[in-house]
Amino acid sequence: MNKLLIAGVLITLSTGAAAQKLNEIEERQELDASMEQLITLDEQTDIFITVDEDASFERIAYQGFITDVYSEIYVSSHDAKEMGLEKLKKFYIYNETDIDALSVKIGLQIDQDKPTSFSIDLYRDYQQDSGKFTYVARIIEYK
Repeated sequence: MNKLLIAGVLITLSTGAAAQKLNEIEERQELDASMEQLITLDEQTDIFITVDEDASFERIAYQGFITDVYSEIYVSSHDAKEMGLEKLKKFYIYNETDIDALSVKIGLQIDQDKPTSFSIDLYRDYQQDSGKFTYVARIIEYK
């Protein structure tokens, strides 16, 4: 009788373990099916928003170490237009008060993207409350 009872308990336990394993497999298949429906969007916009109503951004010529380090692939936006280069990607770096920190951020992005060529349009705004300039850079990567 004890052997029969032990056998019954073992069968019950193994059935429960098998059902749990089957349930895990079904959940994994359901998750895989759901993941296949996901898509990745890479969308770029040309929106420039500033809260400062008295902002007076002026375009200035970029003269940082980026033009020296990347002289083989750096072009001015004017030259890029004349050469008919196709724009590949555009990104902005906002609210930098240190031109060297801005240059470092630009260099990191250029190293990451490795474009064929790129241009930098630099704008600055004088902050009357601090007496400093705030810089905004628009970087355009070309094919």
